[in-house]
Amino acid sequence: MRPPAAICGPADGVDALMRLRIAWATDPGLEREENEDAVVVWRNKAGLDTLLVVCDGMGGHAAGQTASSIASKTATSILAEDGQEGPDVERLKRACKEANTAVFEAARDNPDWAGMGSTMVIAAIRAGEMAVLNVGDSPAYLFRNGLARMVSQDHSWPAEQVRLGLIKPEEAATHPLKHRLTRAVGVWEAIQPFADKIKLEEGDAIVLCSDGVETAGVSVEEMGRLLLKDGNLDRGAERVIERCRELGAPDNVTLAVARVEVDVTKTAILPKLKR
Repeated sequence: MRPPAAICGPADGVDALMRLRIAWATDPGLEREENEDAVVVWRNKAGLDTLLVVCDGMGGHAAGQTASSIASKTATSILAEDGQEGPDVERLKRACKEANTAVFEAARDNPDWAGMGSTMVIAAIRAGEMAVLNVGDSPAYLFRNGLARMVSQDHSWPAEQVRLGLIKPEEAATHPLKHRLTRAVGVWEAIQPFADKIKLEEGDAIVLCSDGVETAGVSVEEMGRLLLKDGNLDRGAERVIERCRELGAPDNVTLAVARVEVDVTKTAILPKLKR
């Protein structure tokens, strides 16, 4: 049976407070019956211009889907109800902690969900500042001036070995334990997320995705080209999904993106007309 077509976000939404263009898309891929990814995109809510959340569930079928759903819903509920504003790193850490507890307790109380967990990556943006938090191997990338850099931290076993200086980065890329996680939401009673704060610039694009993009064989550079080549982020997100499916898409594929619009009224100087 052919999986359902990709689900995409509202057409090229623009956040008026910060001139952000936003899009998202998710697809089960070609080999999975269920989509264990969860994605949340908010505008002008919880004291933020934009909130992006991507979670990739683990545990198989219903358990993985349940884990990512609980993780994303709990974290966003905490942010919506905490009465705070802005992209504060400690705020995201508290939301992540509550999400971890919710998934952990659900797995503990239901034998069918034992061992389930989820990755989590969050980008919270307000007034040109972004806080990013992640647990697991679902990455966040910042595209700036044609270059991409990861602004999350990979919590796979080989990546941890690279940070300890025990193996080289090129060894990690093809390591047989590449998908074994050292940190995940809900697997342990307590977790240590990675978090950082970044000042955004005009033209920046922040992209959160599940590891299904990489698993399909789409590089970060190709993802950026497909997403950003014509300014239509919704169509760009569809192009990434289509490319993953062209390459076989063995895993669920999800991405959420926000791009800071360039204000031409500030950057363009009109020449004086000669008489």
